[in-house]
Amino acid sequence: MNIVIHILTPILLFASIAGIQSPPQPIDPSPDKILVKAVQSIGGHKALEEVHAFKLHGLIRLADGQPVVEIDLSTSIGGKVLCVMTFIGVGQSRFGSDGTITWEQSFNSVNEQVWKLINNDALTQKVRQINWLEWFTMLPEDISYMKVDGEEEFDEEDCWRINIAYNDDSKKDQYAFFSKETYRPRGRRTIEKTPNGDATIDVFFRDWQRVGDLLLFHTVIYSRNGSEVSMKFDQINTDALPNSLFQLPEKVKELAEEMEIKIDNSD
Repeated sequence: MNIVIHILTPILLFASIAGIQSPPQPIDPSPDKILVKAVQSIGGHKALEEVHAFKLHGLIRLADGQPVVEIDLSTSIGGKVLCVMTFIGVGQSRFGSDGTITWEQSFNSVNEQVWKLINNDALTQKVRQINWLEWFTMLPEDISYMKVDGEEEFDEEDCWRINIAYNDDSKKDQYAFFSKETYRPRGRRTIEKTPNGDATIDVFFRDWQRVGDLLLFHTVIYSRNGSEVSMKFDQINTDALPNSLFQLPEKVKELAEEMEIKIDNSD
């Protein structure tokens, strides 16, 4: 699995049909045209093609500003991942991959470390919960489920609203919002059914800053029926990362060896 290249491939395919970049111009709204303009708005497909590593560092804060989780996520070419999540006042959990073996370390009910091997799909989902650029770059995979169903003010900006309806109970329908003025991705909306009725969950992308040739959001706001939690990054860069960063912990090596022994014995 190659996370960096894999997540960029769908959006680069759409971006490539845009041709020479130009400032955003009025368009007939269709999902494919909006996605192409969105790529141009954050720097263009050439800038995205040059991304072979990604590093994020930031804090998750509650609505009152209290910091609760420190996040340090690194991904690199070849499917390499390392994420350290420090739950302030509690402890650390981690997950990662050396490009071949994927793993996570968490805590049990008595606060003891628990190590286990996980599959690639689980790892990808964990990365997406933190790196919302990946959500954006993967949108073209769902183009057949998309339609532009109107305009709406989203996070105080006039936006195109794209409805993504899967007609599949295993997937959650969602709305993607793009600025009518700049075509930047502004966020996502999902509706969650609860015993007390439907809950609206909005994700807002804010605080746009330059990272090399890219223009990226540095703050993500999670709003559930008006109650907000923020994830703000004080570091985002695309510099190359050393392979040593992604070396497997000893506990993971032991688990991998045990798994190989079980497979050999089953044969």
